[in-house]
Amino acid sequence: MSIDFLPSLAITLSLAAVALLPLTLLALSHGPWKIQAPGRRFIVSAGITSVCWVGFMFLTGSLDLVDVFAGGLLLATGLLAGFTLWTLVAWGFTLSMLLTLARHQRPLTEQEWVHSYTNGKPIEVFAQDRLGVLFRLGLAEARTGRVVMTPGRGRRVARVAGVLRRVFGLPK
Repeated sequence: MSIDFLPSLAITLSLAAVALLPLTLLALSHGPWKIQAPGRRFIVSAGITSVCWVGFMFLTGSLDLVDVFAGGLLLATGLLAGFTLWTLVAWGFTLSMLLTLARHQRPLTEQEWVHSYTNGKPIEVFAQDRLGVLFRLGLAEARTGRVVMTPGRGRRVARVAGVLRRVFGLPK
């Protein structure tokens, strides 16, 4: 009995469709097709990717339903992973800040919002918490009372994040 390690046509085309996501995001980030709003840009890219996947599945003719289902799961996984990366690049924790407002369902003063977002702690505690994350990840460190980016990991991550933001037409 031989085992075939080559993916089926449906799986191969599903992986190809997933590879379209960053390409469509890139195409919609610059030039005549640029979509200004990052959320709408991702939705359009995901839609194009999904429509291409459906087209790939129909164009190939007779496909095994199990392979098509598995391909659909690959597509869904790729879209979710892409969305996760996109939200980090495009918004960071800004969305959680917005969700704080949504939970209250009413306008808040800046002080009320900070109090709610930080669970009753002053904004300085929030800033210290975020700084602590940078320290724990080795992206920054404290030196003689100043915060500095680490020369290796910190600079590399900042460079990659900056490149991703420029490539995808996001503000610095």
